[in-house]
Amino acid sequence: MAITTTLKKLGLNDKEIKVYLALLKNGRTKPTTLASLTKLNRATLYNIANSLVSKGIIAQDLGGKVLHFTPLPPDSLNKILEDTKRELNEKENLIKKAIDELSLIGASQNYPVPKMQFVEEKNLKKFLFDNLAKWSNAILTADGVWWGFQDHTFVENFSDWIEKSWQIKESKNEKFKAQILTNVSTIEKKIKNRYPKDKRLVRFFDDTNFTSSLWIAGNYLIVVSTHAHPFYAFEIHDELLTHNLREMFKRLWATSKE
Repeated sequence: MAITTTLKKLGLNDKEIKVYLALLKNGRTKPTTLASLTKLNRATLYNIANSLVSKGIIAQDLGGKVLHFTPLPPDSLNKILEDTKRELNEKENLIKKAIDELSLIGASQNYPVPKMQFVEEKNLKKFLFDNLAKWSNAILTADGVWWGFQDHTFVENFSDWIEKSWQIKESKNEKFKAQILTNVSTIEKKIKNRYPKDKRLVRFFDDTNFTSSLWIAGNYLIVVSTHAHPFYAFEIHDELLTHNLREMFKRLWATSKE
């Protein structure tokens, strides 16, 4: 059932979903009956039901001689959202407090930019999004161009990141463009006209098959491998290396076909 997947994403486990759906179908129900309907022993049933009560989506009815559990209206699921917002606000305040306190401890420290970072697949998407603004700013302090070559499988797997990158670049209202060499592919042809033609310039290499992506963003070199699992990336911060690669890409771009 689609609702099972949705409820799992909201944080309910399989047994909680089973009990919750049983109550929604049957209404006000005694624990013994609910245990029979869900094929759970009574001790487990009570634990699960109490968990759902704490989440605010079912209630205990103590109005009669025998305890009953009753479902609350479906919009009571909003309580999960409210609890999540409250927890996020609490974490945000704690993080701000921790930053202030840690800043006092490390006030005399200089924090150098790491020369090289390796990123595993499980952290790759977060790494790309977290560093997007940093790379964009680095490009603007250089020549304003995102240089590189790109494996088309990156676009297939991270089109949402490309979309976000252009939202950031356009919001800066700066002279910024990408000049990317890539494989002939359906996905690149499909999105080629989605972005400003004078901003995201893509040229296809008919006789080349890139199996990884390499970009120059200011003084950062970023390599991303998405051709086969496990995906990975690494970032190198090196002014001389990126300068030389940028000059190489300028020459390649000047001699490539549009």
